Amino acid sequence: MSDHKRINLQLLTYLDALMRERHVTRAAERVGIGQSAMSSALARLREIFHDPLLVKTSSGMEPTARGMELARKVHEALELIDAATRGTDEFVPAVAEGHFRILASEGVARQFLPGLMARARREAPRLRFTSRPVDIRRTHEYLRDAEGDLVIGYVRQVPQDLHQTVLYPQSIVCIAAAGHAGIRGSLTLEQFLAYPHVVWGTGPVPYPTIEVMVDDILERRGLARDVGLRVPNVLLSADVVAVTDMLAIVPQRIACDAARTLPLQILPLPFDTDRADLSMLWHERVHREPAHIWLRGVMRDVAAQLRQDAAIDGPQ
Repeated sequence: MSDHKRINLQLLTYLDALMRERHVTRAAERVGIGQSAMSSALARLREIFHDPLLVKTSSGMEPTARGMELARKVHEALELIDAATRGTDEFVPAVAEGHFRILASEGVARQFLPGLMARARREAPRLRFTSRPVDIRRTHEYLRDAEGDLVIGYVRQVPQDLHQTVLYPQSIVCIAAAGHAGIRGSLTLEQFLAYPHVVWGTGPVPYPTIEVMVDDILERRGLARDVGLRVPNVLLSADVVAVTDMLAIVPQRIACDAARTLPLQILPLPFDTDRADLSMLWHERVHREPAHIWLRGVMRDVAAQLRQDAAIDGPQ
């Protein structure tokens, strides 16, 4: 039998999983088979294509040149097949059942969950949701290993095999008490360093990227903040700042919301920083699932309403 006649759709699916995961065990988990079965499939594929396809290196399994070429063609073929059969598994929100896990800090969850749940209760009342905070450094791991369906947050470097949509453009600002003895409407670098800071980064969210971004900027200048208090939830920062001489850096929306009820000044940082746009991220494995497509559409609508309320034009 010629080589091309030994290929079937199942083997192509296994090849696609192997090239995406570059790991036999994870590829097996991706398609729902055992590790030994995936190892056997890899051996068959190597025989059929007369190429190792994946080789061991010091950094893990890497595809050969032939493997990368096949991966591209196989993925395109599977997408065509998927497009031809799409619609047979229609998602009907009114009767759909399922469970979505939203991974986000408490501050971000507070921003997006009310709108999401209001819409879900109207359109898909049988769906269930869980929200929990995460270590943003493990975004890829959470999504790859199906520990969550959607991550919402500020991710400085997005892995290539994750999809991303910017939901809420935002900058970061500094907050100080309205009656601060040494700060009145503007902030110098000297003042920023002179007073102790309330820093977000303990408990369930040990690695908040906005704090790390600012500390990296200061470190490159040979500077460092005086950390007076670490808190597990960025929403606590404003309450402490409002009654002390301490400072805090927070996303602009959190600062504006807090200033409606607390005596606060909102101040530009005394140095340039990157934006801290909030994005939603998801894995390729759920990219074409009708239920997940519905969820992402709802999140985009919720974000659009939040931007409208805050007079923000949209993702930039």
